[in-house]
Amino acid sequence: MASGVNYQGKAAPVQRYYVLDGFRGIAALIVVLYHYVGPENYPFLWNSYIALDMFFVLSGFVIYHSYANRLRSGMSAGTYINQRFARLAPTVAIGVLFGAVATLAYYNSTGQEVDATRFALVHIGHLLFIPGLVDYNDPATGIFELFPSNGPLWSIFFEFVASVCFIWFVRMRRRALLIGSLACFLILFIGACYVTLTTGRLLTPGVGFAPEHFLLGFPRVFTSFLAGMLIYALTQESPRFLTRRLPVSRGLLPAFGIYGAMLAMLFFPFHMSGFYPFLAVAVLCPLLITVGARIQPQVRWFNWISDYLGQVSFPLYCIHVPVFLLVKTYLADAPWKIQVVVSLGAAFGASVLILALIESMRVRQNVTKLLKPVLG
Repeated sequence: MASGVNYQGKAAPVQRYYVLDGFRGIAALIVVLYHYVGPENYPFLWNSYIALDMFFVLSGFVIYHSYANRLRSGMSAGTYINQRFARLAPTVAIGVLFGAVATLAYYNSTGQEVDATRFALVHIGHLLFIPGLVDYNDPATGIFELFPSNGPLWSIFFEFVASVCFIWFVRMRRRALLIGSLACFLILFIGACYVTLTTGRLLTPGVGFAPEHFLLGFPRVFTSFLAGMLIYALTQESPRFLTRRLPVSRGLLPAFGIYGAMLAMLFFPFHMSGFYPFLAVAVLCPLLITVGARIQPQVRWFNWISDYLGQVSFPLYCIHVPVFLLVKTYLADAPWKIQVVVSLGAAFGASVLILALIESMRVRQNVTKLLKPVLG
């Protein structure tokens, strides 16, 4: 869920999608709430994990806008991968380090021993976006996860894979994008049904984060990523397609209206035997992005807040779970709600500092220069 909906494609006008920036920021905050308080305590969060599928749709839209024309105009695959890796890697590295520190602190507080070699190898791999895929539990939950010290990083892995595949996806016509997205959705649904039958877990598209359903993460991300690409192609490259069907809306009312629709989708409290989350992934998320891309608030303070929320969403996503583990470790005797409030403040404050640090030190630019001799 790389941040920053700041787009400039070669031979295309500069355009900002502030509503989509806001989508990203709000979705990140909802994911944080989902992990901190859980649907067990607040049932309206039951389907909030679908925010990740919104991130995947947004990524397809954003990357298509930012890189399609440049790749078609001669940008090398190596240069493209370099830029994508440099955009994600610094924040992911900080998230991995936060996760390692939080895990060690937790183990120390509980008196558990750590296999130093295994621990180091797992986290070195994570710095390169390589999942664990080993018998290595999340320290706080005991659940097997791809990134056990910082579970949410699993979606960054799949997002990076999708962004690499964009080199080939960008050659696809709109009909092929539609067919590809639908085919991946069908595979995701069949795979989720199989997981339900073999494990007894609820039927859900919320797969990919653990080794037992790791492979289903690929159709999950490609379903939404290809949909995001298709949305951009229809709304921006074929403006006549939507001129009469969905004209551009201006002002705060439509912006707040679409945010309300987003919250209604993510806070829908009923599972409906799996029907609702699959409906949200296949229809509601793409529909929200399509409508959101056609809204121009044109209010300076609103645009600034939306832009900043979009920027801070990525570091917030990457560090919020380790921060919560640290708070629970060192404030173990504090009431649960106090732990949540402290974690929210600490995670957001740390995210602001991380964003400022990365921007002021030009970390992404330095990573790009470092990798240029290898990737171009």
